[in-house]
Amino acid sequence: MIVLSPDSLNEIYARHPGWYPAIANPQSAPVFIDGLADIMAQFDLILLDSYGVLCRGSTPIEGAAEAIQQLRANNIPFCVVSNDTLTNRSVAAEKYQSRGFDFTADEVLTSLDITEQYLQGLTNHNRIGVIAPLEHPSNHLLEGMVRLNGCNGEIPENIATLLFLTGAGWTAKMQENMVTTANGRQFELLVGNPDIGAPHGDHVTATPGYFIADLVEQTIQKAKPVLFGKPDPVIFSMAIKQHQITDPCRVLMVGDTLYTDILGGNAMGFKTLLLQCGVYQNEDIMEVIASTGISPHYVAPGL
Repeated sequence: MIVLSPDSLNEIYARHPGWYPAIANPQSAPVFIDGLADIMAQFDLILLDSYGVLCRGSTPIEGAAEAIQQLRANNIPFCVVSNDTLTNRSVAAEKYQSRGFDFTADEVLTSLDITEQYLQGLTNHNRIGVIAPLEHPSNHLLEGMVRLNGCNGEIPENIATLLFLTGAGWTAKMQENMVTTANGRQFELLVGNPDIGAPHGDHVTATPGYFIADLVEQTIQKAKPVLFGKPDPVIFSMAIKQHQITDPCRVLMVGDTLYTDILGGNAMGFKTLLLQCGVYQNEDIMEVIASTGISPHYVAPGL
């Protein structure tokens, strides 16, 4: 497990601006509110990040389940939009129910769902190396690929594409071996989870976005990574299409990370709400906003 500070998290994002949508900030400074209840009536759809908004690791965040019940009581549609690449719609409901949330499969959309759509269109798997544990919900779509976890991170000579699916089980030694065997080579780069890090307990731990940034920086990869999750617009577009939304201003994206949730939501024309209970917990939030240059419409301590 690699632990990151919020500052290092933002510094890594900032070194790769070409990977992400252009900054499109609100015209005015963020408004501080107590929580989602203060503004939810203004919107036709609420999009919710998962880690840092609903839970930290597998632990629910205080007040999150109650906020979901308020949305239900007021008949306000919502969808969890997460860069979770260990969960797709087939297992989402059961996973969240174990954490105290009563979501249906239709109320969760993950970057794994987007990644699986891409993988279904592939015919040649034997030149793809994938970072994912040997037990994974997408195993039926990964057949024929080289599982780099099983190679201790070493990339075989025939591999031309690297798919960074999930960091579960991926170690610092595997990362070192991957970088060593990638030197002098160029790859097509695919990223199921573009997050640099995610909150787990009291720490922010490295996720696939970190591993691909480290590889690119150490081996001078030239290809622009293909992102299957936030802040790329594909996952947002699928969510609003599913809910038949035509006016993006009537959508609220709620997240805890400026470079994924807020940057991506602003770029789509959504309103955005940044929560302080995730990766920026205990940080001066206005300093973080100033340092990144990315600003939400609203800021709240929690959901």
